[in-house]
Formats: sequence, structure tokens, C-alpha cells
Amino acid sequence: MEVREFGIKNQKKIMFIPGNMMCWKQFKGVIPFLADSYHVTAVSQDGFDGTGETTYTDSSAMAEKLEGYIRDELGGGIDLVFGESFGSAAAAVLYHRQNVHVGSLIMSGPQYMDLGILNGLLMRVIPVNQYRLCGKSKNADKLPFLLRMYTRGDSQALLKQFENVPDNISLVSLQNCMKEALKLYRDIDSFEPDYNAKAAVWYGSEEPNMRTALMKLTRAFPALYIRRFDSFGHGEIISHPEMMAEEIRKFMKETGDEE
Repeated sequence: MEVREFGIKNQKKIMFIPGNMMCWKQFKGVIPFLADSYHVTAVSQDGFDGTGETTYTDSSAMAEKLEGYIRDELGGGIDLVFGESFGSAAAAVLYHRQNVHVGSLIMSGPQYMDLGILNGLLMRVIPVNQYRLCGKSKNADKLPFLLRMYTRGDSQALLKQFENVPDNISLVSLQNCMKEALKLYRDIDSFEPDYNAKAAVWYGSEEPNMRTALMKLTRAFPALYIRRFDSFGHGEIISHPEMMAEEIRKFMKETGDEE
């Protein structure tokens, strides 16, 4: 795991957890718009820290590491955890457990991936395709077909994000990520409804697999704040950092985490 910190002098704390195949640099565009007012931490999860010395295992193990970091380095609490795409798994576990104080949660593009009897096929195909893509992503000139079907957004904007793919990603890490993605909402189904949760879900109007996700998240967090970005695909908000920062500020103000 790698954690970078920005705006350390500020009291309000935001933690960013990136999507699958990405490192902390996925948030390098939005950080300058927030670091003047917030203490921002941006995480590279195990398996995605570029070292080749770590392997992603599961969201509970990742949340436990983040809890240790928050206790040791961030005074025992943060005001917001933001999970992008697959990063929503660790973010949701971290927020739900409250082993350290986490004031609010934003899950951005937490698509519902569980296809039942087709999950075995997904496990065989998708991690291998992702592994191959990691090796050539920084020189790619178009999105692969399966990724276009998954994201449904501005292909050039999403290709730009491949600059944030770190070195030394293992196939095992990608396989474990896929396992976590397939069971994310089984885990969320086990949550008791939290009527006081300060939780939000963001998604693009063009991205698929969100209807069931919204239903399950609303059950777990009945006061869920839902923000749909018209004409955006999966992860496309990352390509609009000024808008993204403004939406974060707005959410924190509405939840009482912003003065």
C-alpha cells in the first residue's frame, strides 16, 4: 500500500481510494482543487502500489490497513472516504465498520457485477484481459471492446486515465479484485440499515449495471444521496476535476462536514 498526503495543514480530512488497475495518481487532477481546504490522502491499494512486492487480497484486509494508517497518521479519524469504482469496496467496508471515525462516504460508479451462473466465466475472462491490458495500456489508442461495454463513456477521456496504471500488477491481484467485485453487494446485503449514514452514490447516466446497485445501497443507507451525472459514462467524473471537487464540497456541506 502507498499513501500520498496533500494539504496537511488543513483539519478536514478526505481519503481517496482508486479504481481497479489504478494507483493514487487517478486523483492527481482533483487534488489541487481540494488541497487548499482539506488534508487529502490518496491511496494505492496493495497490488497497485507499483512495487511488485504486495498483492491485493480482499476489501476487509485493505480496510484494516487503512484503519491502521488513519489511527497512526491521521489522528484516528477522517471526514470523508471516496471510493472510485472498485475502490468503493474498501471504502464501504471502512465506513461500515467504523473501527476508526469515518464521517461520510461517497461511492462513485459502484456497478453491480454479480451475474450468478456467469460469474465463473467472468472470473476466467476478465482478469486475464485486464492483465494483458496493463502491459500495453499506456500506449493504447482505443479502449478494448469489453471495456467500452463496461464504461459507456468518453473513450478518449478514459484512455487518458491509463496514465495512472502502475507497474508490476499481478494476475493474482486482478483475480482477487474480480472476486471482490462479484461479491460486493452480497457483503452490502449483510449490512443492517443505517438510517443515520452520511452516504452518497455517484454514477454516470450512460453506465450500465446501476439499477440493482442503487436498490441495494438504498436499503443499506436509507438516506442515501444519489447524484447522477448526465451523459457521463463509468468513471468519467475523474476527467472533470473542477466539477468533481465542487460536488465533493457540496456533499460535505450538506452532510455537515463542511463549515
